[in-house]
Amino acid sequence: MAKEVENTRPSFTSPRGTFIDPKLTEPDYGSKDYPKPEGEYSLKLRMSKADADAFVNLKGKDGQSLQALYDQALREAERQFGELKVESRNKLGSVKSNDLFTVLYDQVTEEPTGEVEFKFKMKASGELKEGPGAGQKWTRKPDLFDGKGRKIGKGVDIWGGSEGKVAFSVRDYFVAGTAAAGLILMLNGVQVIDLVSEDSRSADSYGFGEEEGFG
Repeated sequence: MAKEVENTRPSFTSPRGTFIDPKLTEPDYGSKDYPKPEGEYSLKLRMSKADADAFVNLKGKDGQSLQALYDQALREAERQFGELKVESRNKLGSVKSNDLFTVLYDQVTEEPTGEVEFKFKMKASGELKEGPGAGQKWTRKPDLFDGKGRKIGKGVDIWGGSEGKVAFSVRDYFVAGTAAAGLILMLNGVQVIDLVSEDSRSADSYGFGEEEGFG
């Protein structure tokens, strides 16, 4: 049911990037101080700023770009902000927009590195709130594929440093209590093109390419 709802949202497939802190095969339940009782799958995708700028302006399957949807989300946030009580608006000041991606900086020079990171996440479980199935529990996980488009089975660990693409859908948000607004990038599926697992290195890092034979 949850996936059916998300399938109606604008969807995109990212360009190739590097996985940072991926949690794709087992849900992350957080920590004692910051628990995530419903579990969460997530990863950050690192790529060049140039690739990111080109991607966010590229029209997706629904004919709209990520940038256009982001701009639309901020306009809607401004509308909702204007409907808050004057006391709240005076206290908050203005809408606080959260960027589509995080620009990375060199910690020594404090200059931009030329790379950025997108963050994707998926709730692992929940409960239907309305409709004929209200009260029913659900679970889900992202679909994982290898470089040839085949489903990745159990027992494959996907570590940081792996490279691939991310399929995701988007949802806008406005938090009245903080005036924060933007787009949530909701993880749907991942294609792993170069796998790093435990202490392994990718084929490309050894100079290996695709050849006929095993696999």
